[in-house]
Amino acid sequence: EAFELGGFSIVINAMQKRWRPIANLIRQVRNETGANYVSVNLYLTPDTYDRSGGRARVETDTDGHVARRNAFEYHWDWMDVVVLQISGTKLWSVSRAPTEYLSPRDMKRKPTLEEVDLYLSPVNDSSAAKKTDRGRYDDFMLRPGDVLYIPRGYMHNASTISPAIAAKYGAGDGEELGNDLLNGPSLHLTVGIEVEFKTTYEALVHRALAVWGKRIHDKVFIPAHVCDMETGVSWQSLLHFAVGDIARRKCTRGHDDGCTLRRSVPRGAIWEDRVAKGLRDDDRKGILLTAIRIIQEHALVAGAGHLVGLFVEEQKAGDENENGFYIPIEGATNLDEIKCMARIVRSRVGSMSENLHMKDHWEELHDFVDVHFEAVMMEFEDHLDAFWESNIRDDEVDLVKVGQGRYSQMI
Repeated sequence: EAFELGGFSIVINAMQKRWRPIANLIRQVRNETGANYVSVNLYLTPDTYDRSGGRARVETDTDGHVARRNAFEYHWDWMDVVVLQISGTKLWSVSRAPTEYLSPRDMKRKPTLEEVDLYLSPVNDSSAAKKTDRGRYDDFMLRPGDVLYIPRGYMHNASTISPAIAAKYGAGDGEELGNDLLNGPSLHLTVGIEVEFKTTYEALVHRALAVWGKRIHDKVFIPAHVCDMETGVSWQSLLHFAVGDIARRKCTRGHDDGCTLRRSVPRGAIWEDRVAKGLRDDDRKGILLTAIRIIQEHALVAGAGHLVGLFVEEQKAGDENENGFYIPIEGATNLDEIKCMARIVRSRVGSMSENLHMKDHWEELHDFVDVHFEAVMMEFEDHLDAFWESNIRDDEVDLVKVGQGRYSQMI
């Protein structure tokens, strides 16, 4: 009744855990893209005809249609999204520029009213070709079989629309959409390519710190007696938070400090094939060294301390993403150290000598990576493969529970 009469959408999350063909699809997509994980959600949105007999108290046109129906309000995603239109039609309005460039998961939030206004506002451009009264976005009318890619951080909205509005969205040859596509619900799948933190250059710097840190474990930033700990807080622990601080600074169109760290590390079958054929260079080492230089130039003890505080507050709140705040706790930073840093580091700005000492450590890490890049990449890949295999095992458990059988070969 909520769907038929109230205009509500039906959403089924995690289809890869419910239906074997989709589970097989996401494993292929992951192998080709090198993503951290791939998920699929299903969305069924009713058409715009009001079947409530007036009970819904909605404004309709003379033919009994509301203007639009949609599952969500304006938003952006922290993952790259590929939309697969299965049946019916849906109008997607996608921003021409990101609201949050390469948005990490922990920076995902609802857009502000000002950001929505900017998204909807007319473009005042001197070029006549760029003038529009429909806002700073492009419209895409998806029909069955159409595919749309939306990068992470780009605001968008999707709606079924009335025949009156649809009249201007004809087929390529100018023909109008047929009523058979408009008089019925829209069904689509969203394939979420979860780049997340784990496959970015920020994560690769963290992994480099972990490999290098095995050789500097005795370098102490806060002595043991200050924190009432056996070993104190290592410089390595503080450096991890300095990386996180730089990656979460404002990033616009790829030109700011944090942008390099938010980029995905190229991997997967498609990228490997292009490198093998000489269609692109393997520039991962150069980008990683550049990222370390950026951190060396801009990182401060105070900035690292600020992120320590945010992490502790999230732990206290019991946030569901606390294991995804993207400081690699495993084997690199423990909770006792974090609590000590929160108490000590946040209370001081950081002396000039401490900040210079931090720069010296980044210089040492840069030299280490320059020589041992392959070893860093090996640990990076091993960590991602272990994470992926763990997710596959969890998915298999869920698939068996819903009667989808067992997969005979681990992909």
